[in-house]
Amino acid sequence: MAERRALVIPLAIAWACASVQYGATEANLTRARSASPAGAALFHQKCAGCHGERGESTTGAPRILGEDALPELPKPRNVNVDPAAGDRESLRLEARSRPAGAPWRDPFRTAKDLHRFVSENMPPSDEKRKELSADDYWAIVNFMLQAHGVAVPPEGVTEANAGGVKL
Repeated sequence: MAERRALVIPLAIAWACASVQYGATEANLTRARSASPAGAALFHQKCAGCHGERGESTTGAPRILGEDALPELPKPRNVNVDPAAGDRESLRLEARSRPAGAPWRDPFRTAKDLHRFVSENMPPSDEKRKELSADDYWAIVNFMLQAHGVAVPPEGVTEANAGGVKL
């Protein structure tokens, strides 16, 4: 009996871990691709390499879509566990204009907060940020919000209404 439990418990744990899906749901992704095809294409080209096609994170980059992604305040970083915590580019972004003890980014409460962070910091390379226009950033944010499951106005999120779109 003990031998059987020794086999069953690890299998149950492996199954539970394998069944956890991070990132956007298929329904939200489908809706987002339909609502913002330009944003979907840009996300695929410029963001998915680090954040994953579903925003689930394929590298040390944070999850940006789905449950527990885009938290209002960033989670504390543990350099012993989080490989991105020691990344030079991440540390450079963190150090940019942050007083001692402050979170490494401003809170994400509205689409405007998300747009500000994304357009000022993503991609991490200054050269790659120059490849994206203001319209490109709005398209990416629209796609992200739709894929995240946020209620977006029918006309999409723009500079004029972004402050009223809650995450």
